[in-house]
Amino acid sequence: MRRTLAAAFVAILGACTTPTEDRSPNYQLGFGDGCTTASTETAGAPREPRRNRALYESDRDYRTGWLSGRPQCLAPGPASGFVRPN
Repeated sequence: MRRTLAAAFVAILGACTTPTEDRSPNYQLGFGDGCTTASTETAGAPREPRRNRALYESDRDYRTGWLSGRPQCLAPGPASGFVRPN
């Protein structure tokens, strides 16, 4: 029963997503900038986010793409809280 509910939940969530290729050019640009920001954040050196400020503030598609791209491109953390010292 739980597996059936979990599979239905995943199927419903999967239906809600749209591939990036089907989105507007500004969404794709924002997604790429958000993803680049996530990549630089995980590199260890703090940097300003890569973002077109004017588009972020005025264009809904760009902002939505940026807000989607960043979390999707963040590197996953360690599988456990234990980190072996070198």
